Amino acid sequence: MNDGADGRSADRPDVSLVIVVYRTPDYLRRALEAIETARIACRYEVVVEDNAPLDEASAQLCAGRAQVVYERNAQNLGFGGGVNRGLARGRGRYYLILNPDVEVSAGGIEALVAFADENEDAGIIAPRLHNSDGTLQPSVRTFYTWPIFLLRRTFLGRFFPQARVLREHLMADWDHETTRDVDWCIGGAMLVRREAVEDVGPMDERFFLYFEDVDWCYRMHQRGWRVIYLPTARFVHHYQRASARGFWPKRSLWIHLGSLFRFYEKWSFLLYWLKLRAPLFRQFALALSDLAAVIAAFAAAYGMRGLAADLLTKPMFGFEHYARFLSFAAGMSLLFFALGGLYRGRIGASWIENVVPVTRAMTWTSAVLLASTFLFSDQTYSRVVVVLFFPTAILLVTTTRSFWLGALDQVRRRQINLHRIGLLGPPAAVEEALARFARYGRFGMEPVPILAPGGREETGEPSRLVRRMRQERVQEVLVFEEWGGDLGALLRGLQAAGLPVRIVPAVRDLLPASTALSTLLGLPTLALGAGAGRLRRGLGQRVLECVTALAAAMVLTPPFLWLALGRQLRGRPVLERQTLRGPAGRVVQAVRLARQTPDGSVASAVIGVFPSLPLLLSGAAGWTGLAPTAPATSLASSDPTAPPDAWLGLLGPWLFIDMPQADRAAWNRRYVQTWSPSEDLRILADVFAHRRSSR
Repeated sequence: MNDGADGRSADRPDVSLVIVVYRTPDYLRRALEAIETARIACRYEVVVEDNAPLDEASAQLCAGRAQVVYERNAQNLGFGGGVNRGLARGRGRYYLILNPDVEVSAGGIEALVAFADENEDAGIIAPRLHNSDGTLQPSVRTFYTWPIFLLRRTFLGRFFPQARVLREHLMADWDHETTRDVDWCIGGAMLVRREAVEDVGPMDERFFLYFEDVDWCYRMHQRGWRVIYLPTARFVHHYQRASARGFWPKRSLWIHLGSLFRFYEKWSFLLYWLKLRAPLFRQFALALSDLAAVIAAFAAAYGMRGLAADLLTKPMFGFEHYARFLSFAAGMSLLFFALGGLYRGRIGASWIENVVPVTRAMTWTSAVLLASTFLFSDQTYSRVVVVLFFPTAILLVTTTRSFWLGALDQVRRRQINLHRIGLLGPPAAVEEALARFARYGRFGMEPVPILAPGGREETGEPSRLVRRMRQERVQEVLVFEEWGGDLGALLRGLQAAGLPVRIVPAVRDLLPASTALSTLLGLPTLALGAGAGRLRRGLGQRVLECVTALAAAMVLTPPFLWLALGRQLRGRPVLERQTLRGPAGRVVQAVRLARQTPDGSVASAVIGVFPSLPLLLSGAAGWTGLAPTAPATSLASSDPTAPPDAWLGLLGPWLFIDMPQADRAAWNRRYVQTWSPSEDLRILADVFAHRRSSR
């Protein structure tokens, strides 16, 4: 870091120059030399984020410069990810985001900082950029529309180079000599106020390349910060728009198109209106899919009955005779699906998460269908068809539901169609919620702090908060009861806006997992439930655990010995102990293969529990169960109603997530209160699918 020409103390720099590089050492060298030549008259530091971990050139360039803070990322994080890492490391009052192909000029950075000091509502300030030959490079724009994108990023721009909509987008009829507010500026050169970043948040890393600057500026406008063009600060940008060259689309065009789609998917009002009604559309689509699967299953059962016609004595009737019965079967199936809760609440994407409720619903359906064949003496109803229909329907309905919901899950894994959930509460509670999202994953959600910790607003009127949530395209609101504002007015406003709300009670740490909202004399009440938990380990479960433990021992012995020997030869720890203390004071010692990181593959996780398999045979552990906790964390202190014979779980999300002790104790409390065989199947499915469980 440079103290600057005025010799002031370097306790905190005025500006942190953040440069993200990816295999551009020549440009980086010229950029660093330009910074040194400019003799910047304010305190500054240079933060270089290298997205090319296998390229040593950038590291060598930074090694000899004391004012440069260099970090090599383990993988290519994209431009937004690299910028965010630089923002986290930078200590300045302002951040100057620079591409490595941008050369600063003397007095340019000082002009940006001085203007920002004079205009406290300026969130982003863009300098004037010039091409390598000294000509003006348009660097500020109006927001994109589809016609603008087609003219800018496809060959159509060659046929309509002077189109009015394009000239307005590029602001071509303006001389770029005056200071003015703009929609957005390119991310290759922008000064960003630290307070604005704390309020709005960093760049959205879903935009791996392109449109992260458009999104950032749009969010600045949404939060009341200005985006300003300052022509007195002039830099050189050695820039060539490769995505627009050539007649046919290139790879960069498809990246642009994908980023444009993400931008409009995130901010389009029409799509937002549809998302608010997504549960209704999803339930309707699932019902149609289930109906089609049920009809297909009935047709398949009829076909199998036809193939076995020679083996059966009763005649085979035509399919048209089953039309009325098929309608009855389809109606009963959808009825029991609805009664079984398959169209409400959380719907799992894994096959096991679907097969249990589908089997339960189809069992009732088949019982009604079989009863109907006895109640009605119509001989065209073959009970063989009904019997075959039962397993076939389970298979087809479960498969189709898993396919469609799995496809939706894949879309969300690509950070598309995320469920934006607004967080409203005290700064500490919001920070806690954000930390939980960071620790356990988003589960298809995107947390949006409405009153951001450290932001400009500490309180807000309910009407303005509701308007802010709609601007942020929030689809659901999580309100902490201790928020401190007019909660009643807020809830009425959210209800009028059609936004669903979840209220986190102030006594949340004392509520058991079985808490449910009910009514008494017309008054809403929280029913806390009673009893000592639902853990009931039957003989069948013990036999299954013993059999699978012996089978696993035979399969896992060779790979475990191989891994243990390799770690021993490299001098690494081989085994580690985990301890669980139950409410009765009984301590269980579990031994497993030592982990180097909290995250690993499913194979290594399963092999890692190999030393603890004897606990399965003794009954002290199960494949799923209570999370291992430190000896100082007593299960009794977190849940005094837990049974003393609770067992340790060998497989669970703690194999992939670094769960704090408090979260492990909370897991144990919920596990005891909500245990069921189907829950164990869901947990195992999450583990073997390497999915981060939502518990």
